[in-house]
Amino acid sequence: MNEILDEIWALLHAGANAGKERSPFTMLQAATIGLDGAPAVRTVVLRRVCRELRSLMFHTDVRSTKVAELKADSRISLIGCDLDAGIQVRVRGTARIVEDRNETREVWDSSRPRSLIVYRAPLAPATPVASPFDAHATMETDATASAGFEHFCLVDIAVSEFDYLHLAQDGHIRAKFIFEQGRWRGQWVAP
Repeated sequence: MNEILDEIWALLHAGANAGKERSPFTMLQAATIGLDGAPAVRTVVLRRVCRELRSLMFHTDVRSTKVAELKADSRISLIGCDLDAGIQVRVRGTARIVEDRNETREVWDSSRPRSLIVYRAPLAPATPVASPFDAHATMETDATASAGFEHFCLVDIAVSEFDYLHLAQDGHIRAKFIFEQGRWRGQWVAP
């Protein structure tokens, strides 16, 4: 089972470190509990993976609903899928909004300028607008290197569970891994 756990971490690491050609695990769907108690799902870009700390990280706009949701209930679930390989990885964990501005600044400074444009947007995500262009910030916008940093937020997830599914012609494989008492415990389960 250790090879499956190694594969999961390798897939996620490849997702966070993808270059121009993204990995199928770069963009994951993240589910939270909405402020109204209903499920809320959206896509996030995996930015950092640390196996030793059981950590996955993405960044988002601090004004977004997902930040308020995670502050109210830190449980989060992520899912990624490689359709060509027939592999699905589900993740459960606890999210923490990173308050350390030095850590946040380090990630900001190491990010591509293009990925930071959205944080210069004048309005919070999901604000109603008359035109889609009312909420845009562009590369051409006269801005300093720190413009938008006040809206930049890191979400760090402490992973507690993986569910791995591999769909194959010669038989599907599914395994669950739960982190308890300081170690990963794996179990084969029916697909």
